[in-house]
Amino acid sequence: MMLKLLIVDDEVHFVKAVKKMVDWSKLGVSNVYIAYNVSTAEKIFQTHDIHVLLCDIEMPQGSGLELLEWLQRSELRTVPILMTCHADFQYAKEAVRLGCSHYLLKPLSKEELENAILKAADTAIRERELADALLYRQWWSRQQAIHHERFWTDLLNETIPARSEAVIREAAARQISHFPEAAVLPVLLVVRGWHQEFPTKDRKLLEYALKNAGEELIGGMRTGSVIVPVGKESWLLIMPVSQEKKEGVGESSLGMMCGQFVEFCKKHLYCEVACYEAEPIQAHEISSLLVRLLELDRNNVNGQNYVSLADYSQSAIVQLAMPDMSGWAAMLRQGIKERLLEETILFIRGLRLQSGIDSRYLLAFKADFLQMAHAVLQQQGVQAHLMFCDASSLRLAEKAIRSLADLERWLTHVVIQAANYTHVSLVRNVIDRATRYMLSNLDQHLSRESVANHVYLNPDYLTRLFKRELGCTIPEYMLRERMKLAKQLLAHSDLAVSAVSMAVGYSNFSHFAKLFKQHTSLTPIEFRQSGRKGDIDKVEIASGKSRS
Repeated sequence: MMLKLLIVDDEVHFVKAVKKMVDWSKLGVSNVYIAYNVSTAEKIFQTHDIHVLLCDIEMPQGSGLELLEWLQRSELRTVPILMTCHADFQYAKEAVRLGCSHYLLKPLSKEELENAILKAADTAIRERELADALLYRQWWSRQQAIHHERFWTDLLNETIPARSEAVIREAAARQISHFPEAAVLPVLLVVRGWHQEFPTKDRKLLEYALKNAGEELIGGMRTGSVIVPVGKESWLLIMPVSQEKKEGVGESSLGMMCGQFVEFCKKHLYCEVACYEAEPIQAHEISSLLVRLLELDRNNVNGQNYVSLADYSQSAIVQLAMPDMSGWAAMLRQGIKERLLEETILFIRGLRLQSGIDSRYLLAFKADFLQMAHAVLQQQGVQAHLMFCDASSLRLAEKAIRSLADLERWLTHVVIQAANYTHVSLVRNVIDRATRYMLSNLDQHLSRESVANHVYLNPDYLTRLFKRELGCTIPEYMLRERMKLAKQLLAHSDLAVSAVSMAVGYSNFSHFAKLFKQHTSLTPIEFRQSGRKGDIDKVEIASGKSRS
């Protein structure tokens, strides 16, 4: 290893003498850099990897001790040799504190300078070798972790056949030294929900932190534990049982560590996590066990944070009947929202006390409730697919069978949405919403279907409501309001007639002029001229008579 050395001294002649005095190649030095002050030295350090520093202590633009402090702050691995004209104990003491064990008095002899440089060079070489060895160990450790994770991933995916001899043979081929022949204890870690929405990048960072926390807080109990991703926001922690027996770690300790992990995730990673403990198994059985653990998570509808597979297997499974929803349907038809919400939520919360409630029961309940709600909505002419297919509704529906809490949130959303459009006394509210939508978009091309979609109703049903409540069809109402706005713009603004046509939703001026004359018996220009003569009232009366 050839070294790089930096001489820092404000005496130009001294620096030249030192450079000529030493046979640098003999000392293993390939490059010698020179700086006459501390600031120049710092710049050289920033652009070159300096192994040995030969530096004067007393300089007018910053001392050698100050340069050593800067080296410490910058965490640079450089071996310093300090020089001074005074045998000052305080200098020597401060130099030792700053990591400098080589201290020379000027004037320097060639022999003592070369000896100091040789010692510093030897120290620099040893430090670099130690640093390289540490980097290699870290790299090897990371590679081993990757190899172990890939081994267990292939075993879980059954790329490695689920037979004991195949697992042992593959472990030997991949140089996997950790317990392929011994029993293992798997623990499934699953994110059950996030406390808030995060961007994808932030979510990935939180998931990485969660994996590391699980590996340290729970897996740290047993040397050689491995954590493997097994799906979206799910990891399988695999621990050696033999190590557990040696260290005397029992089930209560595992449950306690899982509890600490759950609290850590809740407090620092903004998520709810569940831990599922399995029974000790042989390595080749792990893929079939994972299926059971994932099923355990799907059926954890009460949202428990720690579940033992053994306890779950021993619990009695009772098949519960679906509730009679005819009374709920009647409440929905009448728009009795508060009472309906109260009864449905009371039912869901009562399920928490029942055994045998799993994801299949929640799925069946969700299907029956949707069927009931859709039947009521169809009777009222409401288009359910428009009401429940927005992004928010779809997210709630997707999570509904995840837990009773998620089912309650979805159920509340469905009841509120549906009840707002089923009660007869709310028909006027629907008409008002439809007319406000049309009045806000008179300059747009609006079809009967687009207006009906805005209020989640069937177009024919909304048309019947318009006829009954307003005495006109949707197109007739739109035409009437557009002509009213056109008359106001023509009478009270200086907009060009073509601009007025565009403002009321007609890009074809000829078509607009034709409709306007049919409505008022005047062309748009004649209407504007009459208005400017003060005959607007007469024109309005005349146009009213002509329409009648």
